[in-house]
Amino acid sequence: MNFINKINKYLIERFPTIWNTKIVWILLICLPIHGLFFLIGYFSHTNPQTFHYGYTASDYFNSGMILVHIIISLLMITGWLVAMFKNNAFKNFYPVSRTQLFGQFLCYFIIIFCSVSFYFSYMFGFKLFITKEYPDDLMIKNVAIINKANAFLSTDYQPYQLSQRKYPQIFEELHCETNSDYIDYSKNHYAIRNEVYQFYSLYQKAVTQKNEYNEFLYPEEEQKKNIDFVRYQVRNDTCFYFYRKEVVDVSEYVKNAELSYYNFSRPFYTLSSGTSSNRYDSYYYNETYYPPQNDAQLNQQIIELLDRNNPEEIKQILDDFLNISKQLKIKTNLNTNDWFKIVYHPDNFEVKQFIYNNFNFDLNPSYYPYDAEAVVEAATANASDAVIAEETVSRNSTYYFFKNNHTNYFYETGTLKNTLLNIDSMKNYDFISQNIHIYLWMSFILSALIFSFRVTNLRTVIFTGITTGVLSLLVGLISLMYSLSVSSYNVEYFTSYFILALGFVILSIPIFMPKSGSKLFRGILINMSILGFVPYVFLILGIITMHQKDACTEIYNYSDCFILLDWLDIIPTSWILLTTGFIFLLIYTSVIKKWRALPE
Repeated sequence: MNFINKINKYLIERFPTIWNTKIVWILLICLPIHGLFFLIGYFSHTNPQTFHYGYTASDYFNSGMILVHIIISLLMITGWLVAMFKNNAFKNFYPVSRTQLFGQFLCYFIIIFCSVSFYFSYMFGFKLFITKEYPDDLMIKNVAIINKANAFLSTDYQPYQLSQRKYPQIFEELHCETNSDYIDYSKNHYAIRNEVYQFYSLYQKAVTQKNEYNEFLYPEEEQKKNIDFVRYQVRNDTCFYFYRKEVVDVSEYVKNAELSYYNFSRPFYTLSSGTSSNRYDSYYYNETYYPPQNDAQLNQQIIELLDRNNPEEIKQILDDFLNISKQLKIKTNLNTNDWFKIVYHPDNFEVKQFIYNNFNFDLNPSYYPYDAEAVVEAATANASDAVIAEETVSRNSTYYFFKNNHTNYFYETGTLKNTLLNIDSMKNYDFISQNIHIYLWMSFILSALIFSFRVTNLRTVIFTGITTGVLSLLVGLISLMYSLSVSSYNVEYFTSYFILALGFVILSIPIFMPKSGSKLFRGILINMSILGFVPYVFLILGIITMHQKDACTEIYNYSDCFILLDWLDIIPTSWILLTTGFIFLLIYTSVIKKWRALPE
């Protein structure tokens, strides 16, 4: 106790604002609590199974941690307020300068921010664990193994179709047509079961013009000839449409159209993207989000691996994959030898057996195989000829081949994908910039409220709340009357300008007419100014933006318009408003001092 008393005596004599706000003691209490949350974050995901489901970056809010956080924050802030309110410099006529008054607000802000920001300590611990346990070099190595081994994890038949071939380079430049309406059966093509493949060279048309809806125009010549594109690609401000040109013979590279590991080209996961590469669209891709060169690179690696035809090398890849799966605790009943037997058909490495991607496959037989009768029924309902519908799901289709050639093995591919996604996204997750503004604004609002109570009194703060409610009701009623009696089209402008004028009056009276009305009346206006100045500035920005948007309605290319809030974006706007709030309070302390010095 002597030590505490000595520190308090030292602070009150030299730093009265720091002593008055109790900031030293509250920060000393916050420090070990932040340390505790850091440790909880570090050890919370030591079990890889925590990455299997959901989005682990939001576990803090989905688990009981947020409730513990709230309870601790409430207890700390309540205890601090009780200790601080024992002394009030104004009530004891202690001389307070403008700087000290603003310093009190800053202390409130720092104290509240430290008392409510335990989330960041937790996330720092969590991210440190991810960085140490799953370093970049290990993740790169593991994902490379997973992408290779996934080629042999035949949980579906589509990735092994001839249309998925991307290597050699010629397959990247060609289009594989699978629609029988566009197949020229007189030229080189491949048929297997009920499917047909034909490769076409392509020509492209570049378009830069857009319509009034900001959409790229269709090439005029192709539109006149009613020629369908096979895909399109957007690069910056240009759209490239690709069309069939002529049939190309690829028999030099392709023996037949059977399902084959040679055709596999889909990476299971791409690091640092934060998303798994499980989406595929043969008609459209955007190079920014789906780089097709990854497909060709993987396809080349698989083809070169199969061409070497080294059983031990293939076994090693499968074994490494299963070891990674064991470390990540992914459910499977695969073993290296049995999996190798499923894969190894060295004639053309055809896919002859399939693996379930869910360990509950035996409990849900309708998942795999598919309900063929339901498919026939649905196809018949939408076809003019029932024979066509029957043909669609005939027993000679790849569909049925896939259905009838499943093994009793399973591997939870979805769990592995979610695990990689959670680890990778957490390594790249900027949790500070994503969440800091929530805690900053929470601290600013609570600090402003406490500051208002501190410089006035409870009676004034209560009347401020009542007055604000009455004015809000008044604004709502007047806006409603204007909408019903005058115009409902520009009621937003009327309401905005009415609030703008009302706010100007509230701000002006304490500054320019400091002796108007009672001290309570002016105290209410001062509290409303302290709490309402930032929303008032945002209202001004909103009015400017409304006028700019209306001015752009006659401009076809809306993207050429300068819209203030759109240009600033959310994060810069938040920083501007927060800075404005601090500057306003620094300047406004002189008004508060003058008001406080007036007689009751």
